[in-house]
Amino acid sequence: MLSHEVLRDRLISYIKCNGVTQKHISKQTKIRECDLSKFKNSKSELGSLDTKSLDKFLLSKGY
Repeated sequence: MLSHEVLRDRLISYIKCNGVTQKHISKQTKIRECDLSKFKNSKSELGSLDTKSLDKFLLSKGY
């Protein structure tokens, strides 16, 4: 099972290193921007489909 903490760290690292916006990631992963923001800021967790989508996206970018 993929840890939300690990996924969150990968997301933050990708944003910092590549200068991309949450809006860009939201469009690529089909995750609502507000949900992505809450997840990034540890305010909520993502559902299983969104978790898989974000994981797949980050893996495709090498994160």
